[in-house]
Amino acid sequence: MKALVVSYFHVPLMETDQTGIQRRFGSFLRALHKVCDEITMVHIVPEAMIAAAGPVESLQASQSAFWGVPMRIAVVPRRVRQETRWSYYGAGIFDAAAQPGLYSFGGAAIEQAVGAFLDEKPDLVLAQGLGAMLPLLTSGRRPRRLLFDLSDVEHRVMLRRGLAAPRRPGTLAQLLHIPAMMALERRAVAASDLALVCSEVDRAYLRRLGYGPGIQVMANAVALPAEPPGVVAEPTVLFLGDAQYGPNRAAAERMARSIWPKIRASAPHARLLIAGRGSESLPAAAEQIPGVEHLGFVDDLAALYARVRIVCCPIMLGGGTRLKLVEAAAFARPMVSTRIGAEGLDFVDGHHALLRDDDDGFAEACVRLLHDDALCDRLGRAGRDIMAAKYDTRQVELQLVAMIEKLDF
Repeated sequence: MKALVVSYFHVPLMETDQTGIQRRFGSFLRALHKVCDEITMVHIVPEAMIAAAGPVESLQASQSAFWGVPMRIAVVPRRVRQETRWSYYGAGIFDAAAQPGLYSFGGAAIEQAVGAFLDEKPDLVLAQGLGAMLPLLTSGRRPRRLLFDLSDVEHRVMLRRGLAAPRRPGTLAQLLHIPAMMALERRAVAASDLALVCSEVDRAYLRRLGYGPGIQVMANAVALPAEPPGVVAEPTVLFLGDAQYGPNRAAAERMARSIWPKIRASAPHARLLIAGRGSESLPAAAEQIPGVEHLGFVDDLAALYARVRIVCCPIMLGGGTRLKLVEAAAFARPMVSTRIGAEGLDFVDGHHALLRDDDDGFAEACVRLLHDDALCDRLGRAGRDIMAAKYDTRQVELQLVAMIEKLDF
């Protein structure tokens, strides 16, 4: 069986590319490798990155090694336009394909390039997100079986971003893009044989909106590590996230500037570690806030988690589910998160984590954990137990294989 994967990942990939969406994509590729004899991956990426990637033969070797899955690689340049006020804010009101986040994936050249691979008659096509789905919808070809990963419900992300404080005229104007985005999402789901979201929360939400009953859940997952160390005595708090992603960047700044001073007032010896790609370049890093360390990318996560007592996720925007919390649970670290941060995960407040939205409540929960070993131990164990039951990569990939095998080929 042959599979075609259409992706928006930048090339070449590096070991520092450890975002949640990248790791989710790896689960898809490993599942496809279990059922397909051949996999072709088409990257739709900025043209400058194609030149930087070098010969396609070396790219194919490096990507196959990076993902641990042998595959054929092709790259297609994204469409470019000179943005104007109208193109950025106005055109997308009527057509989601004209919106800034999607325009670069459309157009005749991309349709023709992707269409050529569809003409090879793959048995199964996977579209990674709406950008990858766009040329599949407009190419005029109907794949034999089409999988669509809607890892973020895009219109919901847009709604939250538009309503978040501080409210700016441009952000509010983009709320007018939401009806067109919803129409494209519906069209993509209707065209799919299997549309996948991250959580039961997202599936129930889309069903209430009439997106159809065929949406299924593939959870974000990580590999369950060996039994981690117990409660760490040192009063060390961790925020981990790729700072190149806007919601992570805002959460890291909130943690350092607003929440951390409240924690230090009650726990003056506590330390905050802010880790993840780009975290060393955050504005707060230049201010040398007492007790705060910005570590940048950390390649040994097991060693990092072994150093920390608490993991925090003060995120207020975004969609999907936060892999950072699944990972913290895997290492049995007690967690404090906002409700949006824990959205879609089966973490119960007071049992698997402490969920707080306001700065004072968030800081109070952290201070409580800094002083209560028994609570740390109980939350850490309960989090690891539910992670092992629902968010272990091996189980999730087998579930995806079973869903694919149920399709009529």
